[in-house]
Amino acid sequence: MASIDGQQISLPAAGKPAAVFFFSVGCGECVGGVGSLGQAAIDAEEAGIDAQFLAVDMDPREPRETIESFMEYVDAEHVPAAIDEGAALSQRFEVVALSTLIVVDADGKVTFRATDPDADTIVAELDKAGA
Repeated sequence: MASIDGQQISLPAAGKPAAVFFFSVGCGECVGGVGSLGQAAIDAEEAGIDAQFLAVDMDPREPRETIESFMEYVDAEHVPAAIDEGAALSQRFEVVALSTLIVVDADGKVTFRATDPDADTIVAELDKAGA
């Protein structure tokens, strides 16, 4: 899978747990969730927690530029974003609703699933998953 800026992404990467948030630009609830993911990425880095973060757009019709603008709007432009082409990630992790965050451990097992958790919860769950 590739991010919207062309970087190759694998989940999980290099033995790190990952926080993955499923969203759509048109989803009002998703604004807070992607914002929390962005804050969690900053908080985790400051705490020395080595984890991966990814925002996954579930609507393959949304253009890259629109997603980039959305990520900037919610202060999460530092988090890689990808489009879930063919619903590959949604199916792999059994995500059926927008605004879902999952934490995946280094072995690819989902250890946490929630709707719009705050940044502190995301960081705590990454820590539990072995970050």
